[in-house]
Amino acid sequence: MSLHVICPGCLKRFQVGVRFAGKKGPCPNCGTIIEIPKESVNIQGADDPESAQKEKQKAALRPISHLDLEFDPIQARNYALSVLGVLVLTFLIGCIPMYAAFRSLLGIVGLCLVVFPLVLFGYETLRDREQIFAFSGEELYRRAGIVSAGYVILWLIFECVLSATHADMFVSWLYLSAFAVLGTLLAHPLLDMKIRDAFLHYCLFGFSVVVLRFLFGFGWFWMSSELIRRTAAPPPPILPGM
Repeated sequence: MSLHVICPGCLKRFQVGVRFAGKKGPCPNCGTIIEIPKESVNIQGADDPESAQKEKQKAALRPISHLDLEFDPIQARNYALSVLGVLVLTFLIGCIPMYAAFRSLLGIVGLCLVVFPLVLFGYETLRDREQIFAFSGEELYRRAGIVSAGYVILWLIFECVLSATHADMFVSWLYLSAFAVLGTLLAHPLLDMKIRDAFLHYCLFGFSVVVLRFLFGFGWFWMSSELIRRTAAPPPPILPGM
C-alpha cells in the first residue's frame, strides 16, 4: 500500500510506502521538507465535504511521480572500472608467493578495505526508492560503518567455523545461509531496509568476498577443508622400535 504525497513547494505528487507515514523528508524535486501524512492526501477545508471532495478529484488528476533510480552512464562506468581494478589487483597480489599466515593477514586487511564501499554501493542500489528521506552524509557513513564492522566480524567467524569443522560443500553452504540470516538482521534496522533488500545487501557482500577470496588464492570457500588437508604437513614417520 502507498500514500500519495503533495509537495507544498513544487506541488509535485509522489507515492511513498505506508510505513513512512508521519515522517518528514526533503522533496527530491525541490528540496522542500515534506511531512508524510497518515492519509493519502492532506485536504484543506475538511469542514466542507463538497470542497474536500473537489480537492480529492483535482489531486487524482495530477500525475503521480515514482522515485525510480535514474541510470547515470558516468557513474556506471566509474563503478565498472573500480570493480575491474579491484579484481585485477586482487588477482595480481594473489599470484605473489607468500607465507600462508601473511596471506591470511593480508586477506583480512583487504576484507576491511572493501567492505565499506560494498555496503555503501549496496545501500544506494537496493534501498527503497520510495524512501525520499534516505540516509546521507555523516548519518549514512556512521550506519554503514557499523554494518561494515558487523559484516567483517560475521565473515571472520564464518571462516573460523569452516576451518574448525572441515565442512563439506553442502554443510559449508548451510553455514553461509545461517550467516546470511544474521547479516540480514543486522542491515535491516541499521539501514532501514526491507527484509528482502537487507538479505540481498548481505548477499552482494558475500558474493563479492567469495570472488575476491578465490582470486586472492584461498580457493572457493566450500573447498577450504580439502585445501587444508592438502597443505597440512604430513605426520612424522614412525621409526622402528618406537
